[in-house]
Amino acid sequence: MSVSRRDEELLALVGMTPEQAERDAREAEDETIPDPLDGRVHYGLHLGPADERMVTVSLRIPKSDLDRITAQARRYHLSRSEYMRRRLASA
Repeated sequence: MSVSRRDEELLALVGMTPEQAERDAREAEDETIPDPLDGRVHYGLHLGPADERMVTVSLRIPKSDLDRITAQARRYHLSRSEYMRRRLASA
């Protein structure tokens, strides 16, 4: 894989190597790998139809769990809230 110097700099900003980026791209494009973030999509959400009223839920979790969730959300280029919604919807 040939990567430009600029690409390497951008990947370094987010703490990734070119190999990790290539692996993640292959994984994201492979429709045969099970992914907890798939399912029916309604206006960007993997929940019910858009006319369903949204509510706020508050919970306390250990900081280490929050850090792990935040890192996973960033990996999928989602907000932490959207990532958690999608994971809970598939639970």
